[in-house]
Amino acid sequence: MPGMKQAVQRAPIDSDRLTPVLAPFGSSRALPSEAYTSTEVFEWELVHFFDASWVCRGRGGLHRRDPSSVLWRGWEFTNASEDALPFERHVGHIDEYLGPYEPERLLVGARHSYELAANWKLIAENYQECYHCSEIHPALCRVSPPESSVAFPHDGLYVAGPMLLRDDAETMSLDGRSGGIPLRGLSPELLRQVGYVGMWPSFLISPHPDYVLTHRLEPLAVDRTFVECEWLFPPELVERPEFDPSWAVDFWDVTNREDWHAVESLQHGVSSRGYRPGTLSAFWEVGVYMFMRMVARGYLEGRVTQPVPLPAEWKPALKV
Repeated sequence: MPGMKQAVQRAPIDSDRLTPVLAPFGSSRALPSEAYTSTEVFEWELVHFFDASWVCRGRGGLHRRDPSSVLWRGWEFTNASEDALPFERHVGHIDEYLGPYEPERLLVGARHSYELAANWKLIAENYQECYHCSEIHPALCRVSPPESSVAFPHDGLYVAGPMLLRDDAETMSLDGRSGGIPLRGLSPELLRQVGYVGMWPSFLISPHPDYVLTHRLEPLAVDRTFVECEWLFPPELVERPEFDPSWAVDFWDVTNREDWHAVESLQHGVSSRGYRPGTLSAFWEVGVYMFMRMVARGYLEGRVTQPVPLPAEWKPALKV
């Protein structure tokens, strides 16, 4: 009947299975296995997480614009259901944070694509923590200390925070040296950081002192995800005849492939009869905690509409 409130269409997961995910910070557990293995849950997510939200389609100008799309900082976002949150509430503080990097003026200098045998959420979770870095990312650890991560205040639908560069590193590259130029307008603090922004549901932005890296996740099946990776550079650098982005591309291609092997192994793990959701680390996995909490609340509420606040108990290592 007109005027009646529409019933919440919860995800096809037993709500009791989500209770441990929503436990207080420091005692919460990971998502249950069906979040990564159930085709029914995956199909629900496509409607209630992707169609009902703002999804990045890539750089602006590459797609036909329609009333359900917006152009933001050089990227085009679309909302298939046309009833998502207002876009400014979706991005929140991240718009101000990315401003000094001017991603809207940068040009794509390189693009790689990958197809992973893993659920899209495992890729997003991997991006939100560096607990695994000392075990599988030797090149990354040489230029950025894994324990330096911090999180921003969260007033939009994202999980984000920077990590520091080591004193002898200029950027994220295999030798720590930059083959480019610093992005104009960055403060001394931003020149010593690499940001990690996971925009809900599937767009990852990593601003560096000299380039901006993005990963766009496109779910193909419950256990298969397409990833498009782009490196953005200042036009005055890209237009040089001798421009060569390999210092940035080689580093992240190596790091990406290390991560892809890890998340595909995790897919095998969550698909095992012996899988039991583990307790999240209160030091290393605050980003994972916030992302999983966003997912669990979305399963129960029918969509994701509210930011997940940074836990008051978590003490960041860096003031931002």
